[in-house]
Amino acid sequence: MHALLTRTKLVSRAFLVLAVAGAILTTAALPGQAAGHPLPVKTVSGTNHDTPDPGVLLFNNKFYAFSTGAGLRESTSATAAGPWTTPVSRLVKGSLPHWANPSKGIWDPDMIRTTSGTFVVYFAAALRGTAGHPAGNDRKPANGARCIGSAHSKSPTGPFTASSKPLVCFKQYSPADNMDGDPGTRARGDGVIGASPVFVDIGGHQELFLVYKTQANPGAGQHATIRMVRLADANGTTVLGESHQLLVSAVGSFADTIEAPALIQHGKWFVLFVAHGNFASCNYSTEWFSSQHIWSWNSGGGTTLLSSNGTHLCGPGTADVAASRVAGQDRIFFNGWVVEHRGVISTTPLPAKVKPRENVNAARVMYAAVLKFGSDGFTPILGAYQGQN
Repeated sequence: MHALLTRTKLVSRAFLVLAVAGAILTTAALPGQAAGHPLPVKTVSGTNHDTPDPGVLLFNNKFYAFSTGAGLRESTSATAAGPWTTPVSRLVKGSLPHWANPSKGIWDPDMIRTTSGTFVVYFAAALRGTAGHPAGNDRKPANGARCIGSAHSKSPTGPFTASSKPLVCFKQYSPADNMDGDPGTRARGDGVIGASPVFVDIGGHQELFLVYKTQANPGAGQHATIRMVRLADANGTTVLGESHQLLVSAVGSFADTIEAPALIQHGKWFVLFVAHGNFASCNYSTEWFSSQHIWSWNSGGGTTLLSSNGTHLCGPGTADVAASRVAGQDRIFFNGWVVEHRGVISTTPLPAKVKPRENVNAARVMYAAVLKFGSDGFTPILGAYQGQN
């Protein structure tokens, strides 16, 4: 996925029905926007798809987007606005490794093209045999703990074959990164999700990094953290050195958590986007942090870019940034909750007081917008939305 900005890639059921019926688009609405809120991206089929946690790569003037679900779900488009193809799994059948529980789905897949030309997708899969375990002990991973795996292909559309060992996991699984270096405030026994790869320029040399989130329950006093590790440029799976903590969350409730990191480089600045809050609510948002030193970040320095109040969407989060074909511009992709009724996914944002239940009363659709940066070199500026007319 994540953008190398040096241009490598960068209420009730009845109420919900009324909300859909009442969503009337006006002729005054701009492309990508309805009357009062942005619209999701266009699709080839003309129907909206559930596409949580988009991870997007621009390669050879084409966008490749992965999303959470069964298998490595991928869709493609020539433009950020679409039309996007219907998501299909690109994972070679039977190649999911033994440590991964296939019944729990694959979260946050994201792709990069290595310097050798290989395409690598990073994903989070649930560990087998963790039911009933509490957090607190790495030797007995907590119930629901996930680890980061990888899959590779010579083509950006696969098929992708998963590697047998996890890339980031607990020591006993023989991962490339066991998170023991600079452990910081990581919750022991909880897993990792939200892997995001990025190439950046360090002293004139291209280097590949992977940022990810360590799972936690902030309501139980556990800190979620954002960590990063350097990977070999050619294969994307050999760890160079140890991983280190970049950011740490507050505690108190899931409204305090941070996740879904996306690191980009813009000139001399590094900008790190994270989702903030409880994803299963309209209060989910996107924040950004800036630094001129890739390993040094201020956890108290976040600024909100996307929120329900600012966009009139429900929970605009899990943002990813990719390069574009337009000079001086990039594209930001993110998901938000919309009303779903009897399997039909609308373009109407879920009302704030309604609790989203995925594939029951709500779905997470993908949005896209132009992204520019301020004259200071690091402040992201949201431009026009790219989506349905």
